[in-house]
Amino acid sequence: MEDIDRQRTLAYFERLGKERVRLYTAIDCDRFLGDWQVRELADQWLDAKNAEDSPRQLGWPLLRLLLSDRRP
Repeated sequence: MEDIDRQRTLAYFERLGKERVRLYTAIDCDRFLGDWQVRELADQWLDAKNAEDSPRQLGWPLLRLLLSDRRP
């Protein structure tokens, strides 16, 4: 897939929104979105959107600090 096609497809996904892209990939990606390259791009795009929406995980050093026993 050429870069310009990739950019247009990602812009199209943004216009559709996460729920509709997820629905299209679940039903029949070839019919609604295109070939296997578009399917892979849709999966990557959905993974990125899910990562943006999920809460950030605490790093281990911070988690250790918060959960450490501070009794004298």
